[in-house]
Amino acid sequence: MWKSFFVVLDIKEIVFVDPHLEMNHADDKASIMDIRVLSNDNSMINIEIQLQNHHAFPERMLMYWAKMYANQDRKRQPYSKLNKTIQIAVTDFNFLPKEHFHSKFLLTETEDQFVYSHHIEMHVLELTKIDMTHIKEATALEKWLLFIKGDQKVKEGLAMEEPTFSKAYQALQDLSQDQLARYHAMSSERTERTRIQIEEDARVAVEESLRKGIEEGREIGKEIGINEGKAMGISEGKEIGISEGKEMGISEGKAIGINEGKAVGKEEGKKIGQEEGINLERKNNIQKMAAAGMTIEQIASILEIPRTEVEKFANK
Repeated sequence: MWKSFFVVLDIKEIVFVDPHLEMNHADDKASIMDIRVLSNDNSMINIEIQLQNHHAFPERMLMYWAKMYANQDRKRQPYSKLNKTIQIAVTDFNFLPKEHFHSKFLLTETEDQFVYSHHIEMHVLELTKIDMTHIKEATALEKWLLFIKGDQKVKEGLAMEEPTFSKAYQALQDLSQDQLARYHAMSSERTERTRIQIEEDARVAVEESLRKGIEEGREIGKEIGINEGKAMGISEGKEIGISEGKEMGISEGKAIGINEGKAVGKEEGKKIGQEEGINLERKNNIQKMAAAGMTIEQIASILEIPRTEVEKFANK
C-alpha cells in the first residue's frame, strides 16, 4: 500500500512506527499516524498524518526531523556517513498561506537561493486543498491523498479503478476492531507532547486575550479619564476665572470710580466755588451800597435780588 504512495522513490523498507489513534471510535477523524520509510539510497523518510492542528506544529515537524537525523549518530560514525532525512506531514487542516496542496522546504541561502545541505527536506501535503471533483484527472500523489481523505464511496471508487488501491482498501477492511482498540490504548512521548502543546496553545490564547483586554481597557480608561479631567478642569478653571475676574473687576471698577468721582467732584467744587464767589461779591456790593446810605429797597431794585437777600448781607 505505502510503497505505491512513494512510487517516485526507490523504496527499501516501510515501517509502521508507533501508530496510535486518538479517538473514541473507529470513525473518529482526530487521529495521528506515523510511517517510517527507508529508500535504497538510505534516505530516511518520516510520514506523519496529522488531523489536529496546534500552535507550534512547525516546531513539532522540526523536532521530529531532528530526532530522526540525530538517531543516525548512535555509532559515532563520521558525519559524511549521515543520510538525507525527509519529514512529510499530511494534514487535514489548512496550514500554509498558499492555495496548492503540496509545499516543499529546503535549507537555502536567502540571497542567492543555493541549498546549504540536501540532508534536510520537508513536505506538507494539505488534504483540505485537494480537489475532490476531478478524481480521474488526478496525479498518483493526488489519488493517494484522495484515498486518505475521501469517504467510503471515494475509497471504493479508487479501489475499483486500480489494483493498488484495491489492495489498500482491502487492508483497511482487514484492520480489526481489536487492532483499533490496541492502537487507542498505546501511549508515547509524541502523544504527551501534543497534549502539552495543546494546553500551551490554550494558555497562550488566554494570556493573549487578557493582554489585549488590558490594552483595550487601558485605552478606554485613558479616554474616559481625559474627558473627565477635561470637564473637571473646565469647572475648576471657570471657578478660578470667576474669582480672578471678580478681583480684577473690583480693582478696575475702583479705579474707574475714583476717576469718575474726581471728575464729578471737580465739577461740583467748581459750581460751589462759583456760587460762593458770587455770594461774596454780592455781599461786598450790598455792604458798600448800604454804607453809602442806600435803602434795602433801592439795593434790591438795583441788584435785582429779593429783599431778604439784601437784608441777609446788609446787617452783617
